[in-house]
Amino acid sequence: MLRVFRTVVERGGFSAAEVMLNKSKSAISLDISNLEQRLGAVLCVRGRGGFALTEEGQIVYLASLQLFHDLDKFRDRIANGLQRLTGTVSMLLLDNIVTIASQPLSNALAVFGKRHPAVELKLESANSLAVERGILEGEADIGIAVVPRPLATLVTFPLFREELRLYCGRDHPLYASEPGALDPERVFDYPLIEPSVIDDPVFAAKLENFRISGRANSIDSRVLLVLSGMHLGFLPPEFAEPWIATAELREVPLPEMRTANTFYAIIKKSTRQTAAAQRLLQTILGEFKARSVGLPADA
Repeated sequence: MLRVFRTVVERGGFSAAEVMLNKSKSAISLDISNLEQRLGAVLCVRGRGGFALTEEGQIVYLASLQLFHDLDKFRDRIANGLQRLTGTVSMLLLDNIVTIASQPLSNALAVFGKRHPAVELKLESANSLAVERGILEGEADIGIAVVPRPLATLVTFPLFREELRLYCGRDHPLYASEPGALDPERVFDYPLIEPSVIDDPVFAAKLENFRISGRANSIDSRVLLVLSGMHLGFLPPEFAEPWIATAELREVPLPEMRTANTFYAIIKKSTRQTAAAQRLLQTILGEFKARSVGLPADA
């Protein structure tokens, strides 16, 4: 009940906590009511006026944060004493990561799972901004994504590089363009789906010449817009390959319209990682380093 209460507070209300808790508003309300009965205090005000903590609710929320922190410390001390890791490690992964880094990630999870079978792993997918936000808000222990911008509150570890190329659908005017025959300036005449993240500032400045005609919060949504033939869009070649094979997509033949993003493992600087989360992060970093997956030598 305390975990439910903490999530409701941090999400700003019952409705916002539904997805995170995978519970209905009525079930969440029942948990909060039961907690209030157990503690003998009204913890929050909810209704048409919105959600707000009472003074007692603020005290309970702050105490719950300390409680969960102490539970993690207890778990780590037991794990270190018994040489057996337990608990849960949660990860937020960029939505298309399986198309570009499935092998090193699955290998890392396999190694970790065999060494620490008592640890429960929780994996969720999101776009880059949502991964960053989830780590900052404490929703997950480890994130893997492109970092939209450097933040002093995050610690990042480079893992690999992902290439991005410009694509159009079968019905787009540029579909029939031949390599070497397309005027580079002509491409700016056609609308573009806003890229989710471009971490090369020079290339990002070049994209300002495009008119943005659509936005998509996932790579699946982005490819649908490109397939419509109404928009250009940047996609990883590995992800675009099935539609290239069926001639539904084609790369716009301009080498200067290629770029690459760096993927990072991400943790929150101010958060003390559990022993299990630390071990999983070390395993992931070791697997990517051993395979040298797409990183330049100086990364």
